[in-house]
Amino acid sequence: MKRNYKYALSDNEGSSQLATPRFIIAHSTATPNGEAWAIARNMKTGINVSQTYVHLVIDDKSIYQVGELGYVAWGAGSPANSLAPVQIELCEFSNHRRALKAYKHYVNWLRWSAKKYGIPLALDTNSYRGIKTHSWLVQHGYSNTDHVDPWQYMPKIGISRAKFAKDLQKGFSGVNIALTK
Repeated sequence: MKRNYKYALSDNEGSSQLATPRFIIAHSTATPNGEAWAIARNMKTGINVSQTYVHLVIDDKSIYQVGELGYVAWGAGSPANSLAPVQIELCEFSNHRRALKAYKHYVNWLRWSAKKYGIPLALDTNSYRGIKTHSWLVQHGYSNTDHVDPWQYMPKIGISRAKFAKDLQKGFSGVNIALTK
């Protein structure tokens, strides 16, 4: 799956600050049946009003890059934003087949991002480095928001914390990611 840059922020949008590579942040959209293109478009068109965006938005068919990888995005609050070179939104679907396909892409992109920045594949551990859910960041004082994603969604599609952690360790074969533009 190649990244689509149609809704990528331009040079004068978003943050120009490099992120410190401590976390890869796992989000979910809380937008039932919203597809990646629509979520990415809303981030792009609302950047000057909402000042909220992530790096990647993933669904079962596509991945859209909004923010520049390696730079601060405005998706998790403070100070988490400055500690995450990649923040990824998982699109939420009521159709179980679509949901699981999107989840597999999400897991593989989280893994790819962590490896790219030398971040451990450990999920929500007490380590100061790893893959962190937005919920974990809030609970541990790394976010000034009240979000609980992706845990308001994951159980609905049969994904427990233990399964998510295990899947991040091993990944999914047959789910391709394109490393180039």
